[in-house]
Amino acid sequence: MSSEGKHPHRRKVKTVKSFAGSATSSFFLRKAGLIFFLIVTSIVGYARSSDSFLEHLRYLASDELKGRKNGSLGLEQAASYIAGHFQKYGLLPAGDGQTYFQEFELTMGRRLGPENGIALETGTDQIHLKVESDYVPLTSGPETTVQGPLVFAGFGISAPELNYDDYRGLDVRRKIVLVFEHEPQEQSKESLFRGRELTPYATDLHKILNAKSRGAAAVLLLPDSFNHPESRETGPAGGRQVEDIGIHSVKLAGKWGEWLLHRSGRDPVEIAGWINSHLTPYSFGLGFGATVSMDVVKVRRTIKNVLGLKPGQTEKVIIIGAHYDHLGLGDKTSLAPELIGEVHNGADDNASGTAGLLRLAQDFGRTSPHRGLLFIAFAGEELGLLGSRYYAQHPTIALEKTMAMINMDMIGRSDGDLLVGGVGTAAEFKGILDDLQKTSVLQFTYSNSLRGSSDHLSFSVKKIPVLFFFSGLHSDYHRPSDDWERIDLVRTKQVLEVVHSTIDQLAALEQPPHYVDVGRQDHLARSAGRGHGPRLGSFPDMSWELDGVRFEGILAGSPAEKAGLRAGDILVGFDGRKVKSLYDFTTALGTKVPGDKVEVVVLRDGQIMRMTVHLDARH
Repeated sequence: MSSEGKHPHRRKVKTVKSFAGSATSSFFLRKAGLIFFLIVTSIVGYARSSDSFLEHLRYLASDELKGRKNGSLGLEQAASYIAGHFQKYGLLPAGDGQTYFQEFELTMGRRLGPENGIALETGTDQIHLKVESDYVPLTSGPETTVQGPLVFAGFGISAPELNYDDYRGLDVRRKIVLVFEHEPQEQSKESLFRGRELTPYATDLHKILNAKSRGAAAVLLLPDSFNHPESRETGPAGGRQVEDIGIHSVKLAGKWGEWLLHRSGRDPVEIAGWINSHLTPYSFGLGFGATVSMDVVKVRRTIKNVLGLKPGQTEKVIIIGAHYDHLGLGDKTSLAPELIGEVHNGADDNASGTAGLLRLAQDFGRTSPHRGLLFIAFAGEELGLLGSRYYAQHPTIALEKTMAMINMDMIGRSDGDLLVGGVGTAAEFKGILDDLQKTSVLQFTYSNSLRGSSDHLSFSVKKIPVLFFFSGLHSDYHRPSDDWERIDLVRTKQVLEVVHSTIDQLAALEQPPHYVDVGRQDHLARSAGRGHGPRLGSFPDMSWELDGVRFEGILAGSPAEKAGLRAGDILVGFDGRKVKSLYDFTTALGTKVPGDKVEVVVLRDGQIMRMTVHLDARH
């Protein structure tokens, strides 16, 4: 239902007749003037309160904060701004040590330390390769240094459905394995694989995990200069962080790949020709060994949740939350990879929710609520809900005193619908929302289950009832174009009115709501008849730097779970498309509609697995 169908109540103003010269007339005129003054003062005060949302939004989404990236100065400035306004609005500090902050550390990637190197031990000679110019590290294992004999294993592929296995009859335990990049018959139209259209078996990740599953000590990837002669002259491509997946692996410069094979008395072109012609293993020991040292240092940063408390008349509290971090200048999760380096201001995601949090803090700061209200601005959400997870594990107010959690994430671009998740986590929620629907100009769409990868999930796993308010995705999501000018201020005010009234009614309950486990429910009580795109039901690991999309979690009851996908799987193919990044995945998913069946390809413990997923609707 659009806002055209409802109107605010209009106050009728009675006119006052003039009785010139009479005392009665003077009295009524003075009284009318006082009433007019009070009405105008009230309107101006409300307007200023309303303007505070826009003030907060414009600051949080300004270029000054450079996209509020986790670990950045911009995020620090945002935290100080939020804490200052919590104090201004009369909230008590509810963080650590009587401050407004709850600090925690997170890993912001992994960098190379000083002790890195590869030593090739060829008889009496020892040749040392230099990082960056001679090789680049890809992954690391638990040991700093590994040593072992060098073994060549073709393309490093095991494809049982194609009756092809480079490891057939080869023991590589505690050995350092050399494998070609890409896959056999790359130039052939009759390829057993797909020729120039490389399959998931060609990914570096498959080769590395396949070797790891067979007990190899390390993997050296060799450029296939017979298919790509330019790789003889170019250095290895670097620039990514070194992922910790339990085995050392590096990508060698072209000259060193050829040198190693020639040193063992083999010609790489002849090797490739044999494999392409026979599609049988061409594996052998090189007759000498190597030492691979990988000194990887985790880059740690301290970031902050910001907490302010409005005490109530009981010890029970309601948490009202929103995350205030975003993508900074863009990273691998940007959906405009060609614009990485530009400020991703994140006005809707989630300056809108944070500005709404501050506006509600201002409003409730003037009241005396029955229940305490704990306002939390979370950091680390874009990296995998890290701030809310940390609070849920280290609460500053005992979780047993928390009666509900209200989360606002992207509330600034409603088209007249308001999506409310988690409605089934407490029996009381639907009745409250149904009552509010009668007077709201917005049309509610309910999800009983826990949809939406946002901070409310950190509390639902602790069996706390949650509600998630969300106005929907749009084409500016995770792009530099998500600017404050695109926020619909009228609709956002309407959303905040709903959230405010929901908190009011929850705070007035005589008994706290009881948590209902809806983890495996997937029912939608839909008051609107349209969906919001297809859904797989996976949570990506935002810290993953290698090819593909690693799933940090799979939503219970989702299409992903029903298809057999698991946490830890790495998506490398979707409906016949290669998936090298989250951008590839979201682009491919965007071409589908709810109800479509698609084949997905994942890596699990080094093995390629194919599954059919029946997509449903995202609400």
